[in-house]
This record gives sequence, C-alpha cells and structure tokens, in this order.
Amino acid sequence: MMADLPGTHPGCLVSAFVYQDQLLSREVRELTVAGVEGWRRLFRERLARIAERYPPKLQVDLGDLADMANTLVDGGIILSRVLEDKDVLPRQIMLYREFVRTVFLGS
Repeated sequence: MMADLPGTHPGCLVSAFVYQDQLLSREVRELTVAGVEGWRRLFRERLARIAERYPPKLQVDLGDLADMANTLVDGGIILSRVLEDKDVLPRQIMLYREFVRTVFLGS
C-alpha cells in the first residue's frame, strides 16, 4: 500500500506538498536537493566505513540505509512538532542506531 501511496492515499498532505513545491523558486528547490544529497553522501560514507569493519549481517543497500537516516530526521522533526513532544526525534534516532547495530552486528 505504501509503495502505491498516491493511488491509495491521495489526501491533503500530498496536495499540500505538491502545491508548496510550486511556491518555491527553482533556486530554492536546487538548494534543497543539494542539501539532501549532501546528507545522503555523508551518511552513506559513514555507513561504508562501518561496513568495511563489520560486514552487514543483513542484506541492505547502504544508500537506502543512508536515506533512512535522512527520512527519520525529517519525519522525527515533523512528529515532534505535530505531537508537541521534543523527545520524539531523539527516540527515533536511538531506534535507528539499534537498527544499524543489528544490520552490522546481528541480533
């Protein structure tokens, strides 16, 4: 269902994101892409260094694992603001850390 998100849940959030993107200039969108790609590269490089020392115990794409970190940060910020709970983001990051440990060290 999540892979077909626009088809199964075309609700107001999708509309809001699409509309908001149209309000941004090309320069702002390009800066946003550059920023996200920079974080992706940073996380990917760090995960690659871990993988050199501790080969993954689970089959995982390091680029996807890097994107997961980015997603958790953005999603955690959104949840923290919506729920008015400043501890949501740190809890999500700690959970990600445990997941990364499991990927590289096993359970």
